[in-house]
Amino acid sequence: MKSELTVMKFGGTSLENKERVFSVAEKIKKEKNKVVVIVSAQGDTTDNLLSLANEMNDSPDLRELDVLVSAGEQISMALLCMALEKIGVNAISLTGWQAGIQTCNCYGNAKIINIFTDRILKELESHDAVVIAGFQGINKNEDITTMGRGGSDTSAIAISAALNAKECKIYTDVNGVFTADPRIVSNAELINEISYDDMIKMADNGAKVLNKRSVRLAKKYGIEISVLSSMSNDEIGTSVKEVDFSANQISSIAITENLFVLKINSYDFDYISEIIKNNKISVFDTIFSENECVFFINMDQVDILSRNIKECKFSIDPNVSKITIISNNQDSIFNNFCDIKSLLREKIKYSYVDECISIVVDESIGRESLNLIHEKYLMEK
Repeated sequence: MKSELTVMKFGGTSLENKERVFSVAEKIKKEKNKVVVIVSAQGDTTDNLLSLANEMNDSPDLRELDVLVSAGEQISMALLCMALEKIGVNAISLTGWQAGIQTCNCYGNAKIINIFTDRILKELESHDAVVIAGFQGINKNEDITTMGRGGSDTSAIAISAALNAKECKIYTDVNGVFTADPRIVSNAELINEISYDDMIKMADNGAKVLNKRSVRLAKKYGIEISVLSSMSNDEIGTSVKEVDFSANQISSIAITENLFVLKINSYDFDYISEIIKNNKISVFDTIFSENECVFFINMDQVDILSRNIKECKFSIDPNVSKITIISNNQDSIFNNFCDIKSLLREKIKYSYVDECISIVVDESIGRESLNLIHEKYLMEK
């Protein structure tokens, strides 16, 4: 099946209206092989469904929430099949459970346990394309589950692995992976090849091109990801794969915005960690020192956290951005750290090094700082 199968995934912006759905259908029609397509919900459908849920109940049952939000991908798969039929492509749509995607019981953030491909392979015998709803599966109780933000990427890579495909083409609204977000840095450059590890670091630190779980899965099974634009007729993009870089250089820069800093005494770490766990608060990073712990958390969770901290002293520094400098060679991390600190000088609130260089500044100068670093380190090659 390897040489006769193409796996393609289309994001929500690629399917957000009639014209784009038909554009995607034409891309599928051009493929010479049998095609398995994984789709996300159209445009803002998921956010709209979540808003609808909150109108009913501001704390909805997670099982029912998964039943609701999974409908977005099902709308996409059905509409795309209708468009394919219109242009002469014999296609069939499958929900996650129909496609044999079995997950754990964790509603809202399920992990794939297994994929039983019998139904997909059977449908490929009589159809040119099988369109599968991403982001969803079914647990052992036969309940619908969803996989969290970006879960359709994970579905696509997992299905690629289950079908023994060598490559997965992921189409989005940009031409590939760039040295920085091109919507923020106008002279950001397209990266032709990037390693799995660097892509994981980018996804971990604000880059929204790929879901990090999907990249880890691709690395595990050796599946090359081609990140391409659904808005373009060419196939120029970025290959995410195992790459042996010997160059001592910075490969990309990512930014995470809309954060706040929570500072506590180190001996209160266990207490705060329990509050974070119980309230399902996402922590983007943590700095430890002998006397102090610093957490970086999304601003929309500041009130939840503040209401629940009752037994320790804490301070909050709101509206910060974290800039992460990613290198394909570990030596360059340490070689460039002091230089980058010198470049930004007093603008820096926090700076630290692990696998990457992280610089934290006021959000008001976050994008300006990102452009400054990009100009110096990625435009002087």
